[in-house]
Amino acid sequence: MTGSLAIAAERRGGRTVIPALRQEGLSRCSRPFTEPGGAARLVLSQLGPGFVRDDRYELDARLACDAELRLEAQAAGRALGSGGISRSHARFALERGAGLFYAGEPLIPYDGAAHAAAANVTLAPGAWLAWLDTIAPHGNFDVVFSSFRAFYGERLVVHDVMRLTPERLPEALGSAYYLRSGIDEVEAGALVAAAGALAAQLGPRFGARIGVGSAEAGGVTLRARGPRVRAVRAVLATLLAALRSIETSYERNSAAAAG
Repeated sequence: MTGSLAIAAERRGGRTVIPALRQEGLSRCSRPFTEPGGAARLVLSQLGPGFVRDDRYELDARLACDAELRLEAQAAGRALGSGGISRSHARFALERGAGLFYAGEPLIPYDGAAHAAAANVTLAPGAWLAWLDTIAPHGNFDVVFSSFRAFYGERLVVHDVMRLTPERLPEALGSAYYLRSGIDEVEAGALVAAAGALAAQLGPRFGARIGVGSAEAGGVTLRARGPRVRAVRAVLATLLAALRSIETSYERNSAAAAG
């Protein structure tokens, strides 16, 4: 194991706190910052030059009921060297009403590099996820494997697997997901329609081509390509923030109507 990080988050009063945090090897993270609205924010980092052949990193996070956590990377991740495959594996478990915004920095594979990244997320009823990941090719790398799986309870709702080579990754690529366990069909359809309309407006402005889809059992999936990875990341982050804002307004209106 090259590095591992384990995070526990829970809601206390009006804010999220981090009662347990374990970092080992080359994995590190910042102290928690409190965001407006009470969410906790952690900045993740690695010691050393990046993902070197045969490296293995793991990240585990558990969010208790109603906890809200934002995870960001300090810098782009570099995959380096040739020979063995470097690996990173993230696992997230969100209890009822919890929320996670994961905003990864770009992965940059260099000459000869081979890297496999995997993420598994499980959402209890009412839990939500906003997820963003980008890849920027650099030189003649070997291969990048990417796997993302999301579950509503035990039901698989997103299984996104890619095998990327220099021929299949001529420019920057970004993937994003907005998911909430228990979302109803009407709201899910409205979010997909809103994402499509926003993508059509924002794509030309950011110089990116954006595809919008829907997840099994409700949610929005996004894929973007473009010559500049920062622009690809920025447009997906803008879309995720807009979708979260739209759904928050929907939840408030529904609660007011019920009251």
